[in-house]
Amino acid sequence: MAEKKWYNVFVSVEDEEKKAVESKPVEGQSRLEIAEPELEQPVARVGEELPSFEAIFRAFGIKEPASGFTVYRAEELLKSVHLKDTSPDIKRSALMVALEALRIPPEEVIQDAVKRDKALTQFEKIEERRLREMEQKKSEENKRLQEEMERIFNEIREKMEDNNNLLKEAREKFQSWQQEKEKEEQRLSGVLQYFVSQEVPEQPRTTRRRRSSEN
Repeated sequence: MAEKKWYNVFVSVEDEEKKAVESKPVEGQSRLEIAEPELEQPVARVGEELPSFEAIFRAFGIKEPASGFTVYRAEELLKSVHLKDTSPDIKRSALMVALEALRIPPEEVIQDAVKRDKALTQFEKIEERRLREMEQKKSEENKRLQEEMERIFNEIREKMEDNNNLLKEAREKFQSWQQEKEKEEQRLSGVLQYFVSQEVPEQPRTTRRRRSSEN
């Protein structure tokens, strides 16, 4: 988070290091006492999207000054086409003249800007804490999921090993049966051979005569 040295120009701070910064208050301006804003209501969110700045300002109770002249109105004035190519000093003088004409003290605009900035800083801290809590929660959840995945993987691996062992056992039994089958077939064949004549049958005489006439 970048250090905002302009706080030391306009705002009283308790941090001794910030007090030691060389920046000095603008002539004629005293430092302002601006308390840290407190969250008055939950910050409106849409799903997991981060809220808009306006939603953050509303949640911290940041309201427009009584004059309605916010820091954004000052920004619009400074970006006016009439001041587009002028120097910072001329822009500052024009802003001071406009505030004086509207009878708005510069401190009112400064307070509006600082309150908004402090609200954004507070929300940043809240969101960082929320993110750390989410990281811890998701890390624990991922650890449980990893353990569950390893458990399931081990169960699947054991099941696959059981299936392979059953298949191997079934294949070995079938091969053993095939060997016994061959032996049984040889045994049956050994008996059946005695039911079959081993002599070559004599051909009929008509067949022998036909063959001799052909020759």
